[in-house]
Amino acid sequence: MKFIKASSELSADELLSVIRDNEFVNRNVKFESYTPEMHVRRSKKDPSKVRITCEMKNTATKDNGFLVGTYFSGKFKEKNGVTYLKGYIATAPVYHLVLIALLAFFVYRCVTLGAFNPTPVILAVFDVFMFWREFKKRGMIERYIYRAFRKAEEKKNKRV
Repeated sequence: MKFIKASSELSADELLSVIRDNEFVNRNVKFESYTPEMHVRRSKKDPSKVRITCEMKNTATKDNGFLVGTYFSGKFKEKNGVTYLKGYIATAPVYHLVLIALLAFFVYRCVTLGAFNPTPVILAVFDVFMFWREFKKRGMIERYIYRAFRKAEEKKNKRV
């Protein structure tokens, strides 16, 4: 889990319009053989809440966001003319809660039986290999948010 805190002097609506514009934010950014596309959703109940998911385009394999996938969940707050976006980035939280419970159970059984079991090690290695692309999305979402804030400020400065 990664925590994000970004700020700008623009309003939340202006920032959200820039964050939703993938082409504008990713202009002049070089990617490997894939292109990340951010899907931004604003909560209908609380318009200050926002959720961003990342989907890899132009890849050889289908990107299905297994068990929720990687997402950013945050909230806009405006205070003293400054807009803050605070939130966190999580990767497959449902899967990882089950995996942590399973690993804790295996470690408990190893201690109570007084024997070593390679299963926890194998599960941990499997987890890293299985979710390598999902873990990479954390950094992509983080950089995307900061780049969107920076480009929104640049856009504002060009207007003035």
